[in-house]
Amino acid sequence: MAQIFSTLQDILVRALPTFFLVIALHWYLKKVLIQPMERVLAERRKRTEGAVAASEAALAQAAVKAAAYEKALYEARAGVYADQEQNRRNLIADQAAAIEESKKKMAAQVAAATAGITAEAEAARVSLAGESERLAEQITYAVLAGKN
Repeated sequence: MAQIFSTLQDILVRALPTFFLVIALHWYLKKVLIQPMERVLAERRKRTEGAVAASEAALAQAAVKAAAYEKALYEARAGVYADQEQNRRNLIADQAAAIEESKKKMAAQVAAATAGITAEAEAARVSLAGESERLAEQITYAVLAGKN
């Protein structure tokens, strides 16, 4: 057993410089390599998160502007459609008024033409009545003249 302790002591004595060397190397690497890398990574993470937040804010702002643009476009289209509808109604009303005026003019022309035709017919009747009496007298004279 004493020999085992002696061997263990010898192993520990030989391992102690390696142990201290590993601990010293760990502290050295931690100070020289790991802590600067952690700072760089933290800075990178901070900048990335800031850029992501800024891009999300820009996207939200763009979405708001796009919605406002869509709303303005919708309102402009609605205004144009309303103007077109009003113009169409005005045109229909103007056409109806023009048609009604034309009907009145045509009715007046028809009435004037009917009155003219009636007057001509009456004049023709009077003329024919006078002519028929003259012809009747001529026929009567001719018949009576032929008897004598």
